[in-house]
Amino acid sequence: MKHVLRPFAFSLLLTAHAMAQATVMRNVNLRSDASTSSEVVEKLKSGTQLQLVEPDKTNGFYNVTAPDGQDGWVWSHYVKLLESTPSPTSTPTSTPQADFSSQLMSARKPGSGQPLIESGSEVCGPTGDATNSTAIALNNSKNRTDVPGDSDYIDIGWSDLANLPSDRANDFVGVPVRVVGFLSHKINVENTGSGESTNCHLLGDSEVDWHIYLTHSPAQPISQAIIVETTPRTRPQHKWTTDLLNALVNSQTQVRISGWLMYESEHVGAIGAQRATVWEVHPITKIEVQSDGTWIDLDSQP
Repeated sequence: MKHVLRPFAFSLLLTAHAMAQATVMRNVNLRSDASTSSEVVEKLKSGTQLQLVEPDKTNGFYNVTAPDGQDGWVWSHYVKLLESTPSPTSTPTSTPQADFSSQLMSARKPGSGQPLIESGSEVCGPTGDATNSTAIALNNSKNRTDVPGDSDYIDIGWSDLANLPSDRANDFVGVPVRVVGFLSHKINVENTGSGESTNCHLLGDSEVDWHIYLTHSPAQPISQAIIVETTPRTRPQHKWTTDLLNALVNSQTQVRISGWLMYESEHVGAIGAQRATVWEVHPITKIEVQSDGTWIDLDSQP
């Protein structure tokens, strides 16, 4: 229903909105629309003061004006309303960031690695052939095969996943998450080089991980990608093929990746060159594509 405001009432509303202030609690993107797939207008640094255009959230985003006068949208979890800001709800007992962190932590489920089986025989153990404690712990999580229930996944924006803090790995690894983006570059089947400890350095096509590059917009370089991975232990449960996924690479088709949150501490040095972050979705448990406003599970395709 449309409402018509009298000039005086409308003036009062504008005044109330102009006084509404907020602050950015950590680096976050200012977007052109209330969606993680919309264009990034500019990057806002922690501590930036914002003016609310509207006091109500839309799809979890606040419509704001930055100090340079640029209007846009920021994810509400990383914006703190100042005490003088009118709010449609009662004052929370904790910050939005703390609430979301608690939500992630409460959903966390530590993984238990499973062996890689070929023709009925074990060819690689649950933690691969790792020998140091850090790699053994990583591989134990990477080699899990359990699948969360549909209601267990936590929806997280692309930028918010990429910007998860490095000092919260122990809190967030093993959280079932769901993130929307686009596939870029290629589907990288890791069957060259010396292999990875998680798969006992095996190099057969059915024995390696697939590195997939999830970006916030289509056809971006891998330096701007979140790495999401399928593993040889989980792929037998799915219909995924490289041909099927390659058809989505550098396309305008939005995808939704579900799986387990992972912090790949061994590749911190690659940030900015071969990845945007060492936070990953690994292993992937579901891949969906957007079609006419509906998410279609690739496993449901004939």
